[in-house]
Amino acid sequence: MRKTSGAAPRAGFLRRLPLALVVALVLWLLLRPVLDHAVAGLAQTLVRAYEYPRVTRLVVADHRAEVRRADFRTSSGIPALALTEIHFNLIVFLALSLALPRPFSRRQLERLFMGCCVLYLTQALNLVFHVKTLYALGLGEWSQANYSELARNLFGFGRYFTDLPGRFSFPFLIWLGFNWDTVLAMVGARADAEAPRKTASARSTKG
Repeated sequence: MRKTSGAAPRAGFLRRLPLALVVALVLWLLLRPVLDHAVAGLAQTLVRAYEYPRVTRLVVADHRAEVRRADFRTSSGIPALALTEIHFNLIVFLALSLALPRPFSRRQLERLFMGCCVLYLTQALNLVFHVKTLYALGLGEWSQANYSELARNLFGFGRYFTDLPGRFSFPFLIWLGFNWDTVLAMVGARADAEAPRKTASARSTKG
């Protein structure tokens, strides 16, 4: 009996997931221009918060963030970072959230909003690490003169971590963090954990 306690909700989740993935993809495509500017805007704010003088500007063009500095020569090349790679993981988070039972209830919509905010912050941090790694490693003699070995290692690790494990694990971890009770009930873990307590309670009552 305990093994089947979460079977129906779990089956419903898996049945809704393909459609939720399609809806999430459509929503992401519609929101893509807004996401480009939102992620680049917050990343620029974070970079400039610890920059003196504040010379960095992230200009969005063709779903890329052009990294411009006021102290560089106008003849210098303008590096650009792909924004699609940074915020595409929103598709995964939306699909997981929309596939849950009652996804449009007030509680689930609140969790969806809070989860999107946390994911948005991780996306902006990912872009920050890309910009700082570009400064620390990608500008030749200028990078060597302005960044220490420690800074290069820290920014390089931050970019690597938020790129590979981060982009793919953050949507799942944030979704699980805000919906752990629903997910545990869906996989039957809650029922499995409560069953021994109920048995012990029944035995004590009989005794």
